[in-house]
Amino acid sequence: MRLRGLMVISVVLLVVVLAVVLPPATSYKIGIDDYVVQIWQPGTVSDDPEILLAYGIVVDDGNHVLTVLDYERDTPDKLLVVSRKHRTYDASIQAIDYRTSATLLQLQDADLPVAEIGDPSSLASNQRVYVGGRVYWTNECIECSTAAYIPAYADNISPLFFGVVALSDQPKGKHWDSESGAVITDKDGKAISLLGRYPSKLQPLMSLPARYIYLPWAININSALELLTDTSHTNGPAISIIFRKLTFDGGIGLGGIDIVPGDALPINDIENLATNITGLLDELGEPLPIDDLAQYSSGLPWGFYPEEGIMLIAAFTYPVELHDSGNNLLASAKWIGIHWDRSEGKPNRLIYGSAGYIVEGAYSIEGAISGLVQLIEPILPEPGHTHTGVVR
Repeated sequence: MRLRGLMVISVVLLVVVLAVVLPPATSYKIGIDDYVVQIWQPGTVSDDPEILLAYGIVVDDGNHVLTVLDYERDTPDKLLVVSRKHRTYDASIQAIDYRTSATLLQLQDADLPVAEIGDPSSLASNQRVYVGGRVYWTNECIECSTAAYIPAYADNISPLFFGVVALSDQPKGKHWDSESGAVITDKDGKAISLLGRYPSKLQPLMSLPARYIYLPWAININSALELLTDTSHTNGPAISIIFRKLTFDGGIGLGGIDIVPGDALPINDIENLATNITGLLDELGEPLPIDDLAQYSSGLPWGFYPEEGIMLIAAFTYPVELHDSGNNLLASAKWIGIHWDRSEGKPNRLIYGSAGYIVEGAYSIEGAISGLVQLIEPILPEPGHTHTGVVR
């Protein structure tokens, strides 16, 4: 009788423990199993390997996937979505939000399980969240998840972006934490954001506190889901970064500022930035020599900075056309650099290239850049300071 009583007590205790421990963990694991997919680019010929581009979540009607594609690196013309059951679906791009590079994909006859969306407005600094994805080795699908935290400095969660950090001693994260589109969930397993703002090749390298990894920017899921009803953000660059050489007492500082919505520029100025940049593409003048950039013939390096003046570099998802004031086609480019405030009366110029930030040519700018300068100057650092950059 006593043994039976002990067994009953043990069962009750086990039920209590499971009730406390399992609901958050179970819902989180089920969430990853059900609605997280992978986005692949198939090989263009039979010998080319398929490339994992990103993760994504199934939204809306089960025939749409929300993801974040690295348009600085890739220009995909065909995409495949792979579900947890290894089923593959052809996908087409329906909309792109150039403020965040969030991308909505359209599937056909998929009817996949749809993500349950949480409430990102409740997020706060130092809050714990979870980042998850899946990695395939041979035919085995392994769930990868790790705890992450919203940094203490993120007191005001942007309607578009917020920061996330993870401990570097969690080995599972190394397989996927650099892949955009990995889902960020709350403790109940509800999707609240996607790993988004992939690091640009042009961003200066930053020193990190011990034991922490800065993940790419997290995209607020509600702002990303606006793509389902609002496709107005389909013009402009996917990435815009501005550089300025800064001089410090006793040495030279290399300053780089990543223009991030909600951080460096007010959100309503992002559209103005795109308008100013694209407007200049149609008002170019004579070709200019690029001798002062010859040292970068193999590509602009990490933490690039101009020898003089200020340069805004904008990368586009697809090649853009450069015209002169007579609407004659001059060239096409994947990225452009607008360079102004140069010494000795040198003209404002536009530098361009198609891949790897290799400089292909330059033109003088005939159009006025005053609107662009007015947007940029308020966020430029004072001499002796950097906004987000490195000092050497």
